Amino acid sequence: YFCPKSMGRKGFRRFVEDKLVRLGGGFLLYSLLLGPIMNLYCFAYSGYPITYRFYTGPTWFILWLLNFTMIYAVIAQFAAPVKMNMPHPVILLLFGAFLSAAFYGVSVGVPPEWMSFGNMVQWRYGIGLYIPFFTAGIVAGRNDWMKSVEEMETWCVWMLRTIVVGFWILMFLEAGSGIIPIPGVNIDAGVLENLLPPIYAVPMTLTLIQFFHQYFNGTPPSKIAKSAGAAAYTVYIIHPLIYNVWIIAFIAILKSAGVTIVFSQKTMLLFGGTINPATGEPTMLPDGYIWAGWLWTLILTQLTVWPLAHYMRQLPVL
Repeated sequence: YFCPKSMGRKGFRRFVEDKLVRLGGGFLLYSLLLGPIMNLYCFAYSGYPITYRFYTGPTWFILWLLNFTMIYAVIAQFAAPVKMNMPHPVILLLFGAFLSAAFYGVSVGVPPEWMSFGNMVQWRYGIGLYIPFFTAGIVAGRNDWMKSVEEMETWCVWMLRTIVVGFWILMFLEAGSGIIPIPGVNIDAGVLENLLPPIYAVPMTLTLIQFFHQYFNGTPPSKIAKSAGAAAYTVYIIHPLIYNVWIIAFIAILKSAGVTIVFSQKTMLLFGGTINPATGEPTMLPDGYIWAGWLWTLILTQLTVWPLAHYMRQLPVL
């Protein structure tokens, strides 16, 4: 969204240099240093062979954001700007349905060996989400669509919020029933996962922008909101290191309580200590342990990763 204004303010050369440092630097920091360090301590604790390896982790997305930005920077030198008002949110929802069809087509039509071509994590997301959303962000930035989102009618705002909450319930039931069976819930996960992302992403994006404008966009912004906004990029880069520390801590608590923990040498999954007589394989941990571990990791990660990211940004090298 901010690329057109940034390009206009800085010019082509400074814009490209800035993105190479900000995006390329974050990608290399994690892939060459932070990611390999995380793998080393996780593998060491789990008993897996310890080796250094280049590991992109979540920063694969930063690499592709850099790719898209560089492509935009080149195209913007000769392509005429697209002028158009923001379509009505209902029209955008229909566009999300069209993207879901494209997403589904790529999911079933592209061979699995091509899904990760170029280090893209699944080209169905690239075609159905990342490329159209990046393009829409450029058009929105050139035509100041933010104002239209901020001024949406009340009925439209609540319609979008209701749709988003409905999708949350659907996703929770689908994910929960796959891990911990929920009586009476039988959702075809394959169909849902091949259709849902784009048609959910459209109302979710509009809802988030409007919600944060309404409740967290004070003038001047609060100190917490301002600090969180500034730290968000660093949080994205470092969060795997933090939540894995808390996962290891939770495992250590279980061990100290007498729970036998088995690390699979085949799939890198965590199991309880009992053996399934039918398969000879260790069984999953009890449901209560899984839910407790999820809450433990979620809460403690949020309480630590944001302050840590805030203070990391104060370092001279960052």
